[in-house]
Amino acid sequence: MTLRSTLPGIPECDRPYEKLELHGASSLTDSELLAVILRAGTKEQNVLDIARELLLSFDGKLKNLCRAGIKELTSVSGIGRVKAIQLMAAGELALRIERDIRAPASRGGGMEGIAEYLVEKLWNETTEVFMVLMLDKRLRITGSRVVSRGTLDYTVVHPREVFAPAIRELAYAVVVAHNHPSGDTYPSREDLEITSKLKKAGEILGIQLLDHIIVGKKNYSSLKKLGFIDSLKK
Repeated sequence: MTLRSTLPGIPECDRPYEKLELHGASSLTDSELLAVILRAGTKEQNVLDIARELLLSFDGKLKNLCRAGIKELTSVSGIGRVKAIQLMAAGELALRIERDIRAPASRGGGMEGIAEYLVEKLWNETTEVFMVLMLDKRLRITGSRVVSRGTLDYTVVHPREVFAPAIRELAYAVVVAHNHPSGDTYPSREDLEITSKLKKAGEILGIQLLDHIIVGKKNYSSLKKLGFIDSLKK
């Protein structure tokens, strides 16, 4: 079957679809990979030009593009709502793959390794993110879920949102974590309150809350190490 020309008017050697099929995805430049994701251009611009402009708009760095929101993406000429959503989905996939590779899931786990993993995952977030890690009996990470993102409102960090994925994953235990963009990792009153609620919920469900990690700027505090987990009333 002959591959139909996907980018008419552009020289054969510059057509990302054909180039990828002939030479593999690694042969494509960043802008060419973006062109494949975007699929089509506009009447005014071909898709490669849009991809190049998009990359330049984020300082030529894919990691900046991966963290962009719809408003930032649609501010680029040729990027509408659908293309922005496609890019956000692709960026999230890239981030999840990277996190899976870095996760200490293939070896016997430990709380230090888990804390380091969470620091790497959360330290660069510019808004507060609350997440849960699911663990097996050897304290290996079997899954993770973001529970809340944005200005953290503890009214939306409900125990059911934390433990629902843990139940589905048949988790032995969980560790919850969130970041403080200010860099101050000392727990607030609200941090202790939600930790108490989650500990009680875990005891009812038979899924132990091992720790609540608060991430700053490449540093963290462990409520377990600080003595708060064990001192919380049952």
